[in-house]
Amino acid sequence: MNTKFVNCELLSTNGNKAMTWVHPLSDGRLFTIAAMDKSHVHGNTLPHEQFLFGRISDDGGRSWGAPFHIYTWPEKRAAMLHAGSMIDSRGHLHVFALRIRKPLDGGIGYVRFDSCFGENPIYSEIPCLDRYTGSLNNCLETSNGRLVIPFSTINGQKDSKFVSSVIYSDDWGLTWSASNDIAVVSDEKDIESGAVEPIVIEVGKNTLLMIIRTVLGVFWYSVSHNNGETWTQAKPTKITASNAPGCFTRMPDGRIFFTWNNALGHPMQAVRYSFARQCLHGAVSDDNFKTLQGARILLKKTPCDTDKVLNCYPYTTMADDGDIFLRSFEVEGEGNSRWGQEQAYLIKLNPDFLTETQVTDNWQEWVSDVPVEEDGINLRVTTDNVAYAITSFPYGTSGKLIFKTEGSLPASCRILLSDCYLDRLNFMKNSRPSGYDESIHTLYHTLTPTESGTWEINWKNGMITLSVNGSETEGVPMAASEGLNHAAVLFYDKGELKITHFEAQIDGNRWDTGIELS
Repeated sequence: MNTKFVNCELLSTNGNKAMTWVHPLSDGRLFTIAAMDKSHVHGNTLPHEQFLFGRISDDGGRSWGAPFHIYTWPEKRAAMLHAGSMIDSRGHLHVFALRIRKPLDGGIGYVRFDSCFGENPIYSEIPCLDRYTGSLNNCLETSNGRLVIPFSTINGQKDSKFVSSVIYSDDWGLTWSASNDIAVVSDEKDIESGAVEPIVIEVGKNTLLMIIRTVLGVFWYSVSHNNGETWTQAKPTKITASNAPGCFTRMPDGRIFFTWNNALGHPMQAVRYSFARQCLHGAVSDDNFKTLQGARILLKKTPCDTDKVLNCYPYTTMADDGDIFLRSFEVEGEGNSRWGQEQAYLIKLNPDFLTETQVTDNWQEWVSDVPVEEDGINLRVTTDNVAYAITSFPYGTSGKLIFKTEGSLPASCRILLSDCYLDRLNFMKNSRPSGYDESIHTLYHTLTPTESGTWEINWKNGMITLSVNGSETEGVPMAASEGLNHAAVLFYDKGELKITHFEAQIDGNRWDTGIELS
């Protein structure tokens, strides 16, 4: 049962450049771009020409037709790496490229067409933001027709850090202007520190919200009150996240669907920040991101994946029936995907499950190296003598968990509770960098069951209590997080422990993001 896709349906899979962002068309079909571009890591040498192709799906994304030529980039001296696309309310197709002249030296390339079939191309470079950028993660057309495209850039100088900003157009892409830069200030020195890979959404009249990837364990945010022209100083949210971007989509009922890597821990850059992207999560907001509900696993690590698998870089859009299309890619997974040869997935999901307050025996949602069966998990040690299984459940600032277990309890058995996904890799002694043990324990709460049987965990008002077979055994303060949405069982000894039942009941599944829009 250890499937990669949880609470969702896999529609199709392909190489990352063969199936990029997916756009619904007015006739009910789907459109995506397939790109052929240069490898900028090899001096922008081959191929000499760089192309954009279109692909159409007539069956809701389950299969795709043959590519058809849309455009040949006129640029010969730079790599035109396809970054993203959008179709506006007038039917124009807008395509953005990372125009890389050499490492850390580049800008934005752009072409507009009358439709997704490539009529009347209008090509330009974006002079208002002619700096190196690494990625594009969403595009926005506001309610008054302004196009707002978020980027993070660096100036290419020594020790420069990323800043976030947007380009915006009021004439459907014929001309562009740039906003002010938004910085995230920290003492991190790595090239990826700063304000990286922003996403934007409209949350009120002329009011836009920007969510920013950081290396600081949470997203940061900025707000614009003039439709993207200027932005406030960035502040931290309360949304736990590794060093990875998210994406969001406004649903027809007004809610916002949000997806991101709600994960921390190993793999790390030294011991300072996390590149953990083993699982991709989803949540919804019905109050313009002041609170969220959910934080549940959608794509997960499987036993055949490498320990450092990445399920990341989501892009979302609406399906005609009110479901969500989610397109993401995988690196270092079961099929030997790697950077430059990523494996893309298109899935479909109904986000209503994210408002649940109770789950029972959600075995599909568990991540473990041992097979997860229909009736539970026979937990035993595997690589590096670690036995480990973890699941997600609706985020709650208070609630109750019930485990039922069978077998002789290993002496080292622990229950770990957190507000994010923590991979088994965190507890493999041979994988950790020096100094890591001193920091990892701050990410979770530890409980020690005294015997197998029924474990009941309650948390409320900043305290967690554990009862084993009806007797309370311990209480610990909630020092690592304000709420919980992941539970794991861990031991190092030989032996087996079967988890036969799991139940989560959440009293309040709405949690504060820390975002102030006014």
